[in-house]
Amino acid sequence: MTLVVSHEVPDGSLPISAMKEELSRAYVHMLASSCGLTVGEWSQDYDCTDVTLSSSVDYSPNMYGPSIAVQLKCSARRLMRRDEGIALALDARAYDRMSRTNRSNPALLCVLAVPVEVGRWLELGADGLLARSHMYWRWGHEFPALKDGQGSRTVRLPRANPESVDVVGGAGCAGIGKVPSELR
Repeated sequence: MTLVVSHEVPDGSLPISAMKEELSRAYVHMLASSCGLTVGEWSQDYDCTDVTLSSSVDYSPNMYGPSIAVQLKCSARRLMRRDEGIALALDARAYDRMSRTNRSNPALLCVLAVPVEVGRWLELGADGLLARSHMYWRWGHEFPALKDGQGSRTVRLPRANPESVDVVGGAGCAGIGKVPSELR
């Protein structure tokens, strides 16, 4: 299948990195809104949280109103896609903050994979909006331990984990209903 470039981005537009950040946020907003979640935006990314997904559902007896801290990444690197999934290097500080098991709300790393050419990210037609992207995820508490003195660590996000309404939502939307029992 040949992908058609739907548009050109004029000189002077947002830098590609900023466009990727905006697209990953928009992607999460679309998924969250389709399952009734609130998306909280943060003005700083100090604690490795770009957005927070929250539910107002009572998952009695375990919890009421759970939330997930989401770290968003977006990449168009061709070499990033591997047969077993996506690989992304995180610096030790981010890796440590996301992998802590004593967090008050679990961390979820989400990586949006997009085509290299910006004009192929989205296509608007008579049938609606087509996003040529996939978001892959992994819970921070599932990251393997960091070795002492290690400056960074590669996280593997399996192809079996493409973000979807079922994952983000499922029984309670946005994985919130699927928060591992040890974190509830």
